[in-house]
Amino acid sequence: MIFNIDLGGNSAKCALIENFEIKSKFFIETPKFEIIENLKKMIDIYFKENSFNWSDIEAISFSIPGAYDKKTESIVFAGNLNWWNYPLLKEAKRIFNFENIFILNDANAATYGEWKKGQNSKPNSMMLFTLGTGVGHGLILDKKLWEGSGKGFASEGGHGGCFAEEELLCSCGVYGCLEAKSSATGIERELNKTDNKKYIESKLGKEFKEIKIIDIVDLFNDEDTVIINIFKECLLPMAKAIGYLQTVLEVEKILIGGGPSNLGNKITEIILDNLKKYTLKSFYENMTIEIANLGNDAGIWGAHYWAVENSKKETFNNKV
Repeated sequence: MIFNIDLGGNSAKCALIENFEIKSKFFIETPKFEIIENLKKMIDIYFKENSFNWSDIEAISFSIPGAYDKKTESIVFAGNLNWWNYPLLKEAKRIFNFENIFILNDANAATYGEWKKGQNSKPNSMMLFTLGTGVGHGLILDKKLWEGSGKGFASEGGHGGCFAEEELLCSCGVYGCLEAKSSATGIERELNKTDNKKYIESKLGKEFKEIKIIDIVDLFNDEDTVIINIFKECLLPMAKAIGYLQTVLEVEKILIGGGPSNLGNKITEIILDNLKKYTLKSFYENMTIEIANLGNDAGIWGAHYWAVENSKKETFNNKV
């Protein structure tokens, strides 16, 4: 049995998977300090209450919202967790008192999960963008997860400081990252600007302390002009990034995941409409943009497949 932890800025999705079947799945609110230590304590409580034993666990796999350097085995940055050069693997092994631990960036995990399980390993190449607290990005090239040729934290497509307005400060500390505008956080920031907030409250006939995307679903589905234009504006940096990456990589399929993807195909239509302004037709006409299939389970499954496959490699290497 493999224990999989998809750690986010607000919650950790945990799943016990055996023979590619989820035996148990639960959520834990992400601790605000001593994250791994307190996470372990809460997991221990769940195990005890539900009669699970650590002795039955063969491996632990983490999906983490940040850039993981495989060479130093550290998180270079995870702005939503306030981790900078944090030695995660060393600390996780110490705190969990467990040796067989694997770590994967959360967007890479979601990408790998979507490709392996959601797409049945079919496309030779694809990209996934996940819209949440930030913007995650992962890439499959020639049926392999692309991590880069060096430290292993390639595919951080939500960052880079070149697609959004220069004055927008991202949680990574760089100005102009598309994450600052195209994430669910960025969309909600735009929804809560004074004029937009007043408009939404007048349309819905009630006041909000803070407007969330879920609050405007009906307006979005009714194709309210103001709401659709807000989404077009916010998703423009991501469309530009997709256009550039598609020109360079020419992948077969692009998947959109994360909370806003629950709004359905209209999201992909908005992205494609934006994309057409910045990309040659020959690069997008045969490209498919779809909503991801696995929803919130993508990261869990990606982490699981990663642990299974890397556990086999370690076993083989140890035998050799």
